[in-house]
Amino acid sequence: MLFDGWKSVLRIAIMSLLAYPFLIVLLRNFGKRSLTNINIFDFIITVTYGATLGSVITSDKVSFADGAMVLFMLSLMQYIVSKLSVNSKNFAQLIKAHPCFIYRNGEFIEENMQKYRIRKNDVRGKVRQQGLSSFEQVEAIVLEGDGSVSIIRKEEGLSQDALENVR
Repeated sequence: MLFDGWKSVLRIAIMSLLAYPFLIVLLRNFGKRSLTNINIFDFIITVTYGATLGSVITSDKVSFADGAMVLFMLSLMQYIVSKLSVNSKNFAQLIKAHPCFIYRNGEFIEENMQKYRIRKNDVRGKVRQQGLSSFEQVEAIVLEGDGSVSIIRKEEGLSQDALENVR
């Protein structure tokens, strides 16, 4: 059906005008965590925001109040989880992915590459993107907890304290 009457179109317009600004205010007040490189918990929350917003706008079975409560509760849960992960190392280890080496001391760490389904050609591309032409210039390559890749250049005499929590 292409057109079901102006009533549903008007409802969608009104719900869009209510729900979208509400979500913006909510995200603004609960911080930037939802908008950065995200871990799996943040990804789930973000996808659920979108699904909830879509349901509120398009479904006449979901009221604005219901949708607003869902969005508020999701934001509150995300806030609580992020506070707990900052204040409790054990909780953070439970919900956050750990960084791991995929290259170190001149060798690929095959076990980690297989575990996280990373191809050597993809790693080579990341090295080139950093302006490096040889792995001899690379001290280590780390797959970060958010899925990004960090390339540590070889530098004589520098401390490697940033690599302490990498497995």
